[in-house]
Amino acid sequence: MNKGIEIRAVNCFHLDRSLGLYIEQVQDRKIFFAKPIVMEESAREPYEPVEPLLHISREMGQQLMDDLWQCGLRPSEGSGSAGQLASVQGHLADMRQIAFGKLKIEKP
Repeated sequence: MNKGIEIRAVNCFHLDRSLGLYIEQVQDRKIFFAKPIVMEESAREPYEPVEPLLHISREMGQQLMDDLWQCGLRPSEGSGSAGQLASVQGHLADMRQIAFGKLKIEKP
């Protein structure tokens, strides 16, 4: 596991509306930044397994996901976050209470 490493995402509106990904590590009061990735030709077969570029912790993945959310990215599929769902459920409960009151129906 890569301890002390952070992966962050930021909007780069000042360039071309792209996202910037940064990898940094703080170690012994020094800061290290990852350099741009270099692509190399491989002799392996197209679907042969390859070692990942980087292994990250679940916490680091969550931080990256939170950063991407702040940058305006949302999942292509799915039903939203738990916070959004809780908000909708609360709103529905309020609407039910109003509707039952207006229709003079006892709550189930």
